[in-house]
Amino acid sequence: MKNTIIISGVGFKPKNNNLTSDENIFNSKNVFLNIGCASAKVLAKSGYNLIILSRTEEKLKRIKDNLLELYPNVTIKYNAIDIISETSINAFFSQLDTNIEYGYVHSAGLSAGGYKIKDNNPYLEIDDIPVDLPIREYEVVVKSLLLMIRGFQPIFKRQKSSRVVVVNSLSGIRAYPLGFSHSAAKGGLHNAIRSLALELSKKNIFFSEINPGIVDTGAYENDFVIESVRKIGREFGYNYDEIPKISPIAVAEAIELCLKSEANIMTINLLPEGQWKHQGA
Repeated sequence: MKNTIIISGVGFKPKNNNLTSDENIFNSKNVFLNIGCASAKVLAKSGYNLIILSRTEEKLKRIKDNLLELYPNVTIKYNAIDIISETSINAFFSQLDTNIEYGYVHSAGLSAGGYKIKDNNPYLEIDDIPVDLPIREYEVVVKSLLLMIRGFQPIFKRQKSSRVVVVNSLSGIRAYPLGFSHSAAKGGLHNAIRSLALELSKKNIFFSEINPGIVDTGAYENDFVIESVRKIGREFGYNYDEIPKISPIAVAEAIELCLKSEANIMTINLLPEGQWKHQGA
């Protein structure tokens, strides 16, 4: 039997509020899946049982119901939790069935902490960055990982081997203009993952880091974000008319590979074909 996979940061975004209440979000052209939600689809299709997590219970229920329409032979549960609240996370782990083997997919971004950026654009010139944004963005991605891995420790100790896949970003391994806050947060997460991998591999807890470039989750439909990404692209000699993006399903397939591979895949970097190939600061 395959492990039950717990996935954090599972959500979706309707396109222009055109999504109807009876549409299956996984068959609809009116919805953007985020990486956590795409991962739930790919893993459910492969027969994994799932526990999906985010802050919004209404969306989680819909995701669960829509997945079960497609894959009725898997078990899917959901919990609405605040991933940067120690109280919320402890409550979640206190009710987990300890007789099940678990793996974990960590997918967290600014929205997980409920922090709103002006124009929803994290790619800002230095004079336009709110002074608390770097700390808030760092807190969401790094603190959430710390709290979740602490919560998993008693479970992982009972398992022969455990897999954790952390969704980071190429922003964590390459600097670029307008990236002060976002690159700082994701760079911190990158080194946090590497530290955990070194510390916990001796306990047979194995980490994989997924670093996608621009992903088609709806975040890049915003005019302010589009203009910022075009500015960044021009710094590397690319003049984008349309911003190149990869599907969240492609990222989810890389996540599945890390979970099922005989090898401990340490890092996968994914770029859309037309995006600048700069890698490393």
